[in-house]
Amino acid sequence: MPALPPPTLIVRNIGELLTMGADRGVPAASGPLGIVRAAVVAARGAQIIFAGPAAEFEQLTCAPSDVPATIIDAGGGVVTPGLIDAHTHLVFAGDRAGEFQQRHAGASYAAIQAQGGGIAGTMRATRAAGYGDLVALARQRLRSMRAHGTTTVEAKTGYGLDRATEDRLLAVAAHFAWEPELPRVVPTFLGAHVVPPEDQADRAAYVARVRDDWLPAFAGRARFCDVFCEQNAFTLAETRSILQTARRLGYGLKLHAEQLSRTGGAALAAELGATSADHLDHASDADLDHLAAAGVVGVLLPGCAFTLNAPYPAARRLLAHGVRVALATDFNPGTCYCENLQMMVALAVAHMGMTLPEALLAVTRHAAAALALDDCGTVAPGLRCDLALWNIPRHDQIGYHFGVNLVAGVVIGGQPMIS
Repeated sequence: MPALPPPTLIVRNIGELLTMGADRGVPAASGPLGIVRAAVVAARGAQIIFAGPAAEFEQLTCAPSDVPATIIDAGGGVVTPGLIDAHTHLVFAGDRAGEFQQRHAGASYAAIQAQGGGIAGTMRATRAAGYGDLVALARQRLRSMRAHGTTTVEAKTGYGLDRATEDRLLAVAAHFAWEPELPRVVPTFLGAHVVPPEDQADRAAYVARVRDDWLPAFAGRARFCDVFCEQNAFTLAETRSILQTARRLGYGLKLHAEQLSRTGGAALAAELGATSADHLDHASDADLDHLAAAGVVGVLLPGCAFTLNAPYPAARRLLAHGVRVALATDFNPGTCYCENLQMMVALAVAHMGMTLPEALLAVTRHAAAALALDDCGTVAPGLRCDLALWNIPRHDQIGYHFGVNLVAGVVIGGQPMIS
């Protein structure tokens, strides 16, 4: 048997390794979660070189190395892929705690908007914040996400709504490539979040700027372009125009679709070959069939329902139609101020009809698909070594023991970050 390259990291004494990839050639993996019991994961640099039974690892010969491997004892606990948050609004300034209290005291969204609140309120605070302030805020949030097991985070712009601030938000997202101890950040351009107050009188001019000026200027800096396709945001025709241009410029496509009403956004996501369609609260059966046929991932956001006291997304409908489902926090200042994907798993199991295996796949393998990432979301040789180390003896504790942090630490790109 050929020798393994010398590992730089060994995670041993794993009670349950959830590979999420029984079809990726992991030895002795079983069930939909690809569970390996009494397991070891070894990595060299950022890449996994072994994932499987400890007994098999002990029989292998590792090539000699002058540098001793870092050893992590998992204490008989659970190890999963690092969690992936496929829909967040990471970079903004200010908060809207006052609006939260107003909303639950009976104030309508329209009334809050009339007082200068809503997205426009966050826009003003974000425009006023400097680059360093925004980096510091995003860093604090990423640390919280990491503490709860997240190792990859999608980060949307959309709280600038002018070219200079949207440029600054993309620069903040790019900054974290220089802080590899934090979750990897995948930037998404959401200049078409809402039409800002100063452009309400000529929304066509704003759409034209997003499409013809900002998209070309930001090409290569954002992996995706997203549009909020909704009655109080952008029409189906405006969304189509922006996304068609984005696709020609090489962006991957995402949509906020069918969140508050049925607009046709889900069908457009399927037509244009979007990577994901997110929210989908009002999607029809035909919409779901189109998404499934096109391979579009449905990203569901239970934290919004929790915050707004609204009906939870109908995950079972998506699954019944063959749509791959991802779960995300939708971390944002207005409708889900929560960095914790563990909570989204708990809500999905308790209120959305998802089984625990479905929910765990939704924050790992299917979340990776929602970001078009093929190097994470599962634990297998050749993939990036992003792991969540859980302080629990069995994975069935996840979702059942809620409201606390069950993660002891993470590994990001082969580097351990243990609490």
